[in-house]
Amino acid sequence: MGEISLKGIFSLALVKKERFCGSHGNMRYMLCKAEEQLQASVYPEPYCWEATPEDQKESKLFELSDEGIRQAVDWINEKYEEYRLK
Repeated sequence: MGEISLKGIFSLALVKKERFCGSHGNMRYMLCKAEEQLQASVYPEPYCWEATPEDQKESKLFELSDEGIRQAVDWINEKYEEYRLK
């Protein structure tokens, strides 16, 4: 399975209005606005964000900008590599 690319389906305008969730392999991810930053989160399948125990979620904050989106997607892809090897 290749890397995650949100080109054309995810934008700064979208994340400012609502959270964006997806999955890749055995990992789920979420991008959302947290205060004035972009929060990227990863967690294992099979459950949704709300049903996944807090200790199984990992999050990181990025600048709320197009560059921040690129950095967040790169981080999610790094995390996917870790999940893939589990």
